[in-house]
Amino acid sequence: MTYDELVTNIRNYTEVGSNVFTASVINTFITMAENQILREIDLDVFKVEVAGNLTSGNKFLAAPSGILTHRYMMITVSGDQIFLDFRDTSFMKEFWPDGSATGVPKYYSVWDQDTFYVAPTPNSGYVVELGYIYRPVQLSSANPTTWISLNAPEALLYACLVQAYSYTKGPLEMLNYFKGAYKEALQGLGIEQQGRRRRDEYRDGMIRIPVKSESPGP
Repeated sequence: MTYDELVTNIRNYTEVGSNVFTASVINTFITMAENQILREIDLDVFKVEVAGNLTSGNKFLAAPSGILTHRYMMITVSGDQIFLDFRDTSFMKEFWPDGSATGVPKYYSVWDQDTFYVAPTPNSGYVVELGYIYRPVQLSSANPTTWISLNAPEALLYACLVQAYSYTKGPLEMLNYFKGAYKEALQGLGIEQQGRRRRDEYRDGMIRIPVKSESPGP
C-alpha cells in the first residue's frame, strides 16, 4: 500500500474529507501508528548490528542515531566475545559506586535516550558490538512506500483508523472494531516473524495447516 492509497483509505473508511483530515493530520496518524507497531513487535528487517569502541576510563557510550530499542551489547576481551548483562541504572551505581575505578565491563544500562552506561568503568578501549532495532524513515508523500506499508498494510491501516476514530471521537463500537482488527493483524505479523526466525524447512519440515473435514453422511 502506498502513501496515497493509505490516505484515501483512511478518508474513505471514516467518511471524513480532506478539510478535516488534512495531510498534516494524517501524517500524525501515520507517525503514531508506525510507532505503535514498532513498539509492539520486533521486526527483523529493522534489526542491525554496529561496532565501535569503549573508551578507557569512560563509563558512557554514545547510542547510534535512530535507535529505537536495544537488543544486546557485546565486547571483545582477548579475542573472546562476551555479552554484557542488561541492568537498570540504580543497580549499576550500587554495583560500581566508584566511577574512577576500572575493570572489564560486565553490565550495561540505558543512561538516557542518547547514551549507554557500562560497569565496571572500562580499563581498556574494548571493541563493542551493539544489536538494536532502528527507526525507519516514515511513510510520507516524499517516501511513498516502506517495508511496513508493503508487508503489513492491514496493521498500518487499522492502527491509523484507531487514531482517526480517537481524533474524531467517532462511535465507540467502530473504535473497538478497528482496535480488534489491528490486534489480529499484528498477531498475524508476529506469527510470520516467528516462523521466519525459528523454522527451517530442512530441520522442521513444511508448515502444515490442518483442514477440518466434514463427517461422512449416513
